[in-house]
Amino acid sequence: MRPTTLPTNLLSPDALNDCHTTFARLRAAGPVVWLPEHRAWLLTTYDAVVDGFRDERLSSDRLTPMIERRSPETVEVLQGTFDLLKGWMVFHDPPQHQRLREPLRRTFTPRRMAQLGDRITEIVIELLDGIDASRNGEPTDLVADFAFPLPAIVIAELLGVPADDREVFKTWSDQLAAIVFGATQNPEQARDAAAGSARFAEYFTGLIDHYRRSPGDNLVTDLVAVADDESSDGALTAVELVGALTLLLFAGHETTTTLLSNSLRSLIANPSEQAWLVDHPEAIDIAVEELHRFDGSTKLMVRVVAEDHRRHGMNLKTGDTVFLGTASANRDAAAFDRPDDLDLRRAEASRHLGFGHGSHFCLGASLARIETQLALTGFLQRFPAVTSAGSPEPTASLLGMGLKRLPVDLD
Repeated sequence: MRPTTLPTNLLSPDALNDCHTTFARLRAAGPVVWLPEHRAWLLTTYDAVVDGFRDERLSSDRLTPMIERRSPETVEVLQGTFDLLKGWMVFHDPPQHQRLREPLRRTFTPRRMAQLGDRITEIVIELLDGIDASRNGEPTDLVADFAFPLPAIVIAELLGVPADDREVFKTWSDQLAAIVFGATQNPEQARDAAAGSARFAEYFTGLIDHYRRSPGDNLVTDLVAVADDESSDGALTAVELVGALTLLLFAGHETTTTLLSNSLRSLIANPSEQAWLVDHPEAIDIAVEELHRFDGSTKLMVRVVAEDHRRHGMNLKTGDTVFLGTASANRDAAAFDRPDDLDLRRAEASRHLGFGHGSHFCLGASLARIETQLALTGFLQRFPAVTSAGSPEPTASLLGMGLKRLPVDLD
C-alpha cells in the first residue's frame, strides 16, 4: 500500500520548485505509483519508462479521451482545435502515427538541420550583441533576451514565416497550450484555445497557398511537395498538413526554449562545470546531452491504457492515464551513476529519455541539439563569468520544465 506521505501532487509548490526531489521519493516507492490528484499512474524508473514507450498497451491517443471527458458545449467550441490536433502525429498510434510522421521525416532531416548551423550562429551573435548593448548594471533575463527569441527566430525562418509575423505566434501557442497540456474544462480557456487554433489554421492555410504558388527554400515548400504527392506514402489532407505545421512550430519553439534556459540555469548553478566547459568548448556535444539528462525540457509524456493489464504489481485499467516520467528516469541511479551530479564528461549521457524513445523519438532532436550547442558555445565565449542574480521562476506546468525568468549578472 502506498504511504500517505508520498508527494503525489506534481503541481504543488514544492514539486514545481524542485521536481527531482519529488520524483526521487516517488521512484523509491516503486516503478509504478498512483497519483490521486491527477488520477494517473506514474512510471518512475528508467526501465519502467523505456518499457512504457515500447508497450502497445499504452496508447498515445490521449485526444479521444480528452474529447470524451468534455461537455457537448465545450466540444462544439473546440471542434476546430480538435480537428487541428488530429494532424499531430504525437496523438496517434501505429499505423496512423507512421503515416503522419513520414512526410515530416522526409523533410525534417538531420542533414538539413546541420546546414542551418551558420545561420543559427549568426542569430546567436545578433542576440548576444543586443544583450551586450543593453547592459546597464541591472540583471539580464536570459529567458526573455536569449532562450525564447533564438528558437522562435530559427523555426520561423525554417518554415518560411515572415519576420513581422513571429510575435503573434507566442499568443496563439499559449492559447493552444491550455488544451495540449492542460485538458482544462475552463470555458474561457476553451474559447481562447479555439481562437488560437483558428488563427493558426487560417495563417498556415494562407502560407501553404503562397508557397504552393511561389515555392521557396523552406520546410513549408518541402512538406507541401511531399504531402501533395498522392502516389507516395506521404500524402496528407489539407487539415493534416496545417496540423503538421502547427506541431513543428509549437514543438520546435517551446521545448527548445526550455532546454536552453534550463541548460543555462544548470551551468550557472554548477560553476566548476561551467568553467570546465568554457575551457573545453570542443566537448559541447556530450555536454548538451548531459544537460538534457540533468534538467531537460520535459517532465512527463502522457499515455492512455488501451488494454487492462498488470504492471509491477499494479492493475491498470483501460482508459487510465499513465505518465511516462522521463525526468524521473533521467535521475535513476540504476541507469546513471551519481545521477544528481552534473557531469559534462558523462559518457552515457546520450541514453537520456528527454527526446522520447523508439517510434516516438523526437523528429526535431537534431535541431534542438544544434541550437543548444551553438547557443551555449556562443554565450559562454561572450559571458564566461555569468552568475545568478536571483531565483529562477518556474512555470506552473505538469508536463514541461520551463522557466518564466532566469535573472543573471553577466560580469
